[in-house]
Amino acid sequence: MKKLPLLILFLVFSCAPLQTEKKINFSKDLTFEEFKSNLKVYVDKSDYPNIDE
Repeated sequence: MKKLPLLILFLVFSCAPLQTEKKINFSKDLTFEEFKSNLKVYVDKSDYPNIDE
C-alpha cells in the first residue's frame, strides 16, 4: 500500500507537460550575419554547460 502513492506521484511528475520555447529557425535563406545572430541567441538560451569554464 505504501508503494501506490509513490507510483501515482511518479506518474504525475513524469507526465508533466514539456516546457515549450520559441524555436529558432535556421533556414537556407539566411545571410551569414542573420545566421550568426540566431546562433548566438540559441547558444545563450541552451541548457548546455559552458566548456570554457
